[in-house]
This record gives sequence, structure tokens and C-alpha cells, in this order.
Amino acid sequence: MNAQIQKRQKRCEESGQALILSIVALVVLLVASLLIFDLQSIIRGKIKTQSASDSAALAACEWQVNTLNLLGELNIVKACTVLVSDIAPFGDDSPEGLQESADILTEMQARIAFVGPVIGFGAAQQAAKNNGISVNGYYTNVVNRHTERLRTDLSTDNPGDPMDDYYQDEYYFDIPKRIGGYQWRRPYLEMLVAANSGQAGIAAAPNVEYAGLPLVDPPWLMDLSLYFAISSEYWCHPTLRYLLKSFDFNGKWWDVNIVSDSGTFPYESEYFPVLVDFSSAGDQDTLETARPFIEDLADDRGLTLSDEYDRGDPEDTDGINSPLPYVSWCVYESSWSDPASSPDPIWLDDEYLRSGLRQEYAYGGAVCKMTVEKDPAVISSAYTVRKNYEGDFITREGGLEAVIPVGGDDSGLRKKYLETSTSTSLAKPLGFLESSGTRYPPYTSGMVLPVFDKARLIPIAMQDPGDLYDPFNEMSEELYQFLQWLSDVDDIDNPGSLPPGALGPWFLSCLQKLNSETWRSRGYNRNYVYQPPGYTQPYDPGTGQGAGWLQMGYRYQYDVNDNPIAIIETNEDSCDDWPGPGPGDRHGPPILH
Repeated sequence: MNAQIQKRQKRCEESGQALILSIVALVVLLVASLLIFDLQSIIRGKIKTQSASDSAALAACEWQVNTLNLLGELNIVKACTVLVSDIAPFGDDSPEGLQESADILTEMQARIAFVGPVIGFGAAQQAAKNNGISVNGYYTNVVNRHTERLRTDLSTDNPGDPMDDYYQDEYYFDIPKRIGGYQWRRPYLEMLVAANSGQAGIAAAPNVEYAGLPLVDPPWLMDLSLYFAISSEYWCHPTLRYLLKSFDFNGKWWDVNIVSDSGTFPYESEYFPVLVDFSSAGDQDTLETARPFIEDLADDRGLTLSDEYDRGDPEDTDGINSPLPYVSWCVYESSWSDPASSPDPIWLDDEYLRSGLRQEYAYGGAVCKMTVEKDPAVISSAYTVRKNYEGDFITREGGLEAVIPVGGDDSGLRKKYLETSTSTSLAKPLGFLESSGTRYPPYTSGMVLPVFDKARLIPIAMQDPGDLYDPFNEMSEELYQFLQWLSDVDDIDNPGSLPPGALGPWFLSCLQKLNSETWRSRGYNRNYVYQPPGYTQPYDPGTGQGAGWLQMGYRYQYDVNDNPIAIIETNEDSCDDWPGPGPGDRHGPPILH
């Protein structure tokens, strides 16, 4: 009897243990499920944004290819007898007649330089939306602000006269009313409005060269990556290194000069510009440079290249009176050039691609850069954001860890800047000239010729067209507003008012750090002198002695007793190294996508 009671009591004591284990297991499974859901949502969002930016960049770049080829075809028409035989006034090879015919073609080229890229802008939006990217309110507002600026006082002095000027010069900076004879502003505005409203808003941000974009002096104050480097104490950042070692921080060193620059207008579409210009009439040098390449292209089209003779000369081959001195050519801007002539030709090396670029494709010029954003549907923020002990959000930008301090309701800021999946892609029109079996980059001809046959994605680091101030980058816009406020500040440590925007306080805190000699010496102590032997000692703010991080030893030389006797490499020497899987070090690009 007692044994039965004891057995019953034991069963009562053990009852419910399986339930507890089951609950614990269910909690673990639930947490794991939530994390897996978040992970797949973030990965799916990244794949979707990358696919969208890739397809949008390629769609826009295809229209750059079409635009450049159309411009080139009209250049060939100008260079051939078509100018006299098929364009009104037919058969008139007088200076006046030739001028009229050439002007018609030049105006057509100017129209194409505006229309083609804007069509590409619309095609890129559709490509992004077809990949599941929604309209971005901020991007749409940027385009709306631009069109409003174009619309300002867009009126006629005499509405009854269709040939009257549409607007006054001073209302859109100093841009000419006519470019290549094309009265561009009203149709350009209508195309942009149609691209915006027809797509019900903008989903992908393009590269632009707006008229009137601000110029900031010193320009490094508009470099977002510098603020992330300061916040994370990433001493290897090139600009930060220069400031720590060489910049004079005396006086009001943060003094900001901001001006509007109408010179950024490319005299064509500001969206995806193809970077062309028009030579003066009678530019014979450009024709002579391009003549060897035009001959084959004209022959393929069954056209006769005009010569320099008149019909009374026995050596004349076209039977007309020298039309070419009256022609203006569509030519490449200086942006179309050999990158080896730039200050940093590193992208020509085998560091971004598996092998080096073919010589015929090694050129700068027109590109299409597209950026898209998407907010992943995450339940937790474990994969996108974490907090430090002060409650500030920590994120990573371009591989740099940085702190963004926030206060009050931070949900909007976190969603706005930290949880958004962003992808950027760059596409480039490719083509080459060929003469006597040798291939040349397209710009070799001087004038635009129809030689482009493909649009391809390339790493952004190779040819990023973005200016320091990008109106489609919301953080860049906030930085610009902050610098406008900073221009009136006389004491950066006691500014007397709060900086504007959600990120204004963070930008200010970064510059306040830079203003501190103690903080700067932690990165680079200008008073430090290395005295071997021995390891370098870190900077001590109490004594002002010691090495900044950049000056400390990275690799040492040792004696037979393993005592350090010399520095082989400092931390600064290692800044640009990217350790590879094999022996030695290799350099790497700052950004690919």
C-alpha cells in the first residue's frame, strides 16, 4: 500500500515537466522562425533591389547607345553628299544653301540629345517597377522640384507668335534659349513631366547633371564617407588622413562657401547625359581627324564622302562645291577620354575585373547609374541595426561602422536610414572604331560616330559619375542643409542653435571631434617622433606623447632574441592593402555595387 502511494506521489511530482520542455522548445522554434523570416526577407529584398537597379541601368544605357548612334549617323550625313542631294534646298551647294541644310541636321541632333536619354529615364523606371520596386516619394519630389524650376516663368512675350522665345534667360540660370538651333526648354519640361506622371512617380534614382547644383568649398565637407570615417575612427580614410596630417585647423577652418553653378548643365538632357557638344561651323580639323573612320562607315551605307574640292577641279570626286566649311559637328566632350590621363587611372589595372579591359573599351564617357531602395519586411532588427551602450544606432556604410545618435522617437530615423536595402548599378555604352585592322576607343575620332553596339554593366568604382552633392541621396541633401546652417556658425563647439534635420546633430558631432586636437592625435600625432628600438606606444592624451594609430607599427623587424628593432610597415602603410587568399597583399576597389 505504501509503495503504491509513493509511486503515485512520484508521478504527481514529475507531471508537467514534459510541458515545460515543450514550451521552451516552442519558444526556441518561434525565435528561430522569426530570425529565419527576417533573414530571407532581407536576402530577398537585396536580390530584388540589385536585379531592379541592374535592369534599370541597362534599360537606360540602351537608350544612350541609340542616342549616340543617331547622333553619329547624322554626322555621317553631314559629311557626305546627302547634304546637297537629299536635304532641302535640294542641289543648292551655295554657302547659304549648305548652311541651311547643315543647320537642320544640327537641330535634329540637339533634339536627339535631349529626347533619347529622357526616354531612357522612363524605360528605367518601368524596368525597376517590373522588378517589384515601388515608387520612392523622395525621388519623385526631387524630379518635381526640378520640373518646377524649369517651369518658372515659362511664358511667351507674344503668345500669338509661335516663333517667339518661350522664356527669359535669367530664369533658368544662364543656359542659352537655343542649343544647336533647338528651343529646348518647353519640350524638355513636358517630356520630364510625362515620364514622371506617366510612371506615377519615380522608383529608381538616375545620375544627373542639374544646372545650378551647389558647389561647396572646401569640397570634402560634402563627402558623406568622411563623416562615417570620423564617427567610426576609420583612420585609413584618405581624406581623413590628409586632414589629420596636413590641414591647418586654426581659426574658423569649417568656414563654408556655397555657390550655385550653372556650368554643370550639359547642354542636353540632364538625366543620363551622353556628354556631347557642337563644334563651331567650319571645324575642318575635326573632320580630318574623323575622315579615316568615316570613309568605311560611309561606304557601308552606300554614301559618298564629300571632298575638299569644287566641281571645277579635275580631282573633284563628288561634283559639288566644298560644303564642309559650313558644317558644325556633334563632338565628344572632354569627359570622353583616356582614363590613363586622369589623376587616378587605377581602374585600368586588373583589380576590378578578372582580367584587364580591352584597349578599345578603356575610355571614360557616358554612363547610366541607377539606385533603388526597398524596405524589407523584418520583424526584428538584428540583421540591420544594433545599439551601443548609449542607445545610439550603429550602422555600416561602405564597410565602415558608424554611430548615428538619435533622440526621442527613433523609429522613423531607423527605418529611413538603417533598415532600407539599397542597390546601385552602373552601365556603360560600349563600341569601338576600326581602321586598317586596328581598334580604337570611340572618342579617337573627335566627332560622334555610330559605332556603339552594346550596353554592359560595369563596377561602379571604375567610373562613378556621382558628384559630391547628389540630390537623389537623402543623406546628402541633409548634409547640404547642415552646411548651409554651418556657414553662419562662428564657434563650432558652442554653435548657439541646433542644426537642421534628423542627422544635423550627428554631422555637428563629427566636426566637433575633428576640431579637437586630442581626438586628432589619436589618429595621427603631429608631435610624435619614433625612437627605436621597441614597439610604438599609443598616444596618451594626458602627456601628449605617443603615436597615433596611423604611426604605430604594423610589422616589425626583430633581432635574434625576438626584440623589435625597427618598423617595417606602419598601420598607415597597410591602409590600402586588401589581404587576398594567396600569398602577399592585393588592392581592392572601394565599391562594386
